[in-house]
Amino acid sequence: MVSPVVPISILRSLRLTAWSLSALLMGMAACGEPAADDATSQQPPGNPPPQQMQPGDPDCPPSTVCDDIPAAYVLRDAMTGGYGNYDLANRPFDRQEIRYIVIHTTEVSWDGTIKIFQNPAASASAHYLVRSSDGRIARFVSPVHVAWHAGNWYMNSHSVGIEHEANSFEGNKWFTDAMYASSAKLVRHLARRFGVPLDRAHIIGHDEVPGISQARQKAMHWDPGLYWDWDRYMQLLQAEDGVPTASQSSVDKGAADTAILIAPKFAQNPQPASYCYGPNQASDCRDAPVQPANFLYLRTAPDATAPLLPNPFLTVWPGDRMYNWGNKLSTGHTYVRAERSGDWDAIYFSGQKAWFYNPGLMHTRTALPQQVTMVTPRAGLATVPVYGVSYPVLEGSYQAPSKPQTFEKIYDIAAGQKYVVTSRHTADYYWAKVYAKTLAEASHTVVREGTEYFQIEFNHRVAFVRTSDVDLLP
Repeated sequence: MVSPVVPISILRSLRLTAWSLSALLMGMAACGEPAADDATSQQPPGNPPPQQMQPGDPDCPPSTVCDDIPAAYVLRDAMTGGYGNYDLANRPFDRQEIRYIVIHTTEVSWDGTIKIFQNPAASASAHYLVRSSDGRIARFVSPVHVAWHAGNWYMNSHSVGIEHEANSFEGNKWFTDAMYASSAKLVRHLARRFGVPLDRAHIIGHDEVPGISQARQKAMHWDPGLYWDWDRYMQLLQAEDGVPTASQSSVDKGAADTAILIAPKFAQNPQPASYCYGPNQASDCRDAPVQPANFLYLRTAPDATAPLLPNPFLTVWPGDRMYNWGNKLSTGHTYVRAERSGDWDAIYFSGQKAWFYNPGLMHTRTALPQQVTMVTPRAGLATVPVYGVSYPVLEGSYQAPSKPQTFEKIYDIAAGQKYVVTSRHTADYYWAKVYAKTLAEASHTVVREGTEYFQIEFNHRVAFVRTSDVDLLP
């Protein structure tokens, strides 16, 4: 849920997660323990006390205790139609496929998170919350509905959001064995129920959700942060009952034009970073304690003194700032190696050639060719646009008021660059802007048209290109 502070009006219109809004409503703790009473607003009257979900409820893993703590779903203002904190749906039976499970951290306590999600003025919710101390699970919104958690309406429509009680910048202080185990059990259950692939293209951090526009890039969240052990977590997901899945990679031999899996060993990968410990991350900026991390730094050249890779939307922050995600290569993703020079590898990343230190190929594995599809700009095109959604094109004919939200190109891919495809989707948009007591009374509708998109491994965040703009590589 971590993000720089942005105006409430923008948060509400985009239905973001609770951290930015909670920072405005209650002030963010500068550091240390999230206080239990961080939220200034009280639980609205009429919300029922927490109830344990009944055995056999499909929203909770078998033999797991889940608390049912409903998020607010209330018409706040009859004059304006404002409401919170989620939208009714019937996923996936309404043709909204659940494709992603998004991992968040709260930046406030278990109790503080509950107060936020039960406050209809917060305009924020997640489907679940996992407690740090013992891995206890709370459900706020059934995954058949659309929670307001990702800061990207397309991703909201196609995902389940799971909050974890933690301060991201403190890492292992909060990420306990019980939390990892309980969260992984929940994700395995949801992935099996909804057919979500257990890979890093579909089990993603909030920091990997893209902005819908260029202006939104800087405000996108960066949780669960640098210290969430993705390698451990994915092993828990993929090795249910102690039986590992078949390997999707092999030993990296350093060949160019091959797809490589980023796989640093977490415990042996300490990385320096800085953080601003003052209120709203605006002051007391200094080096953070070095601890094992889930990323590698990217540079502009194969040299430890070369500048860190720039991102045009993040220039206000130093490259080593925790929330400057533009130069951080995250564990578990797959990119195309452009070349190798000494102990350095170059990959195509964010429309650039980006270098990372990889002595003895210790941080990479080669993705199995049968598991990889690559794309490059279509022959004759100098560049192709990259998007943060797979929305219908606006030139289509739509019945008012269900016209999809506008969106824009975020980046470009230049001719000759190559990126790994992770899935293919037909454009859609969930029009749900009006409060209704029940789904049967709602005007919600899924708008679809024939534009096809590839999801690609582009930079630190999910990205999409139109299939008509690219060529598949053999």
